[in-house]
Amino acid sequence: MYIGIFVYLQMSTYTQYFPIQSFFEEPALEIPEEEVEVKPENIEVPVDFKGGDVKNVSRDMNDSRERSDKDWYQNKSASDVEQSVKDYEKRLYEETGGDAKRKAIQKEIDERKKQNSNKSTTTSKELNTTQGGNKAAAGSVMVDWSLSGRTAHQNNNWYVRNPGYTCGYGSSGKVSVQIIVNQNGDVVSATASGSASANDCMIQQALKYAKLSRFNYSGSAPKTQTGTIIYTFVGQ
Repeated sequence: MYIGIFVYLQMSTYTQYFPIQSFFEEPALEIPEEEVEVKPENIEVPVDFKGGDVKNVSRDMNDSRERSDKDWYQNKSASDVEQSVKDYEKRLYEETGGDAKRKAIQKEIDERKKQNSNKSTTTSKELNTTQGGNKAAAGSVMVDWSLSGRTAHQNNNWYVRNPGYTCGYGSSGKVSVQIIVNQNGDVVSATASGSASANDCMIQQALKYAKLSRFNYSGSAPKTQTGTIIYTFVGQ
């Protein structure tokens, strides 16, 4: 009995912890560098940037609408969106052939129409940005983006997210971000490719909001597609 008590008193409990690295919440995709095409507009940002009258909107650099300083709209009107879908359909039919390809095109068109019909169920906050017209904003804007042949999710530029006021006092400048987008419209990679008068907060926020941005699905697009978002920050 004494031996048993002695052994019991000499025993101790040891707890061993195994650190587990937290999951990376942002989407990621390994893409060989040689597959990423870097164009001049991806890296050229004015070094003499100065703040000024910058509109708090997101604008597609490929938007063909007339630009105005007064009666402008962030998004296209419903008729413009419908026409862009028709033009896109026509272009694809001219560039491709075969019954299977036509079915794929029709499926994408149906998906676009479905996304447009979902606009009626958006929240009141989103409704403030989905109203469209036939003129785009002229001058400087907080978000200028380009992704060939693609539109913002639900044809609403609000989904190309805007961090323009998030870095506080004295944070004015531009950050150019190269993005890689998959067929679903998700941004799977974002890299700062140029900056003007930008501090670390502005660069990090630009990368964060670029990864939060979303574009429309396109079954005919490459598996990965390169684009650009240029963010303008305005200090408070």
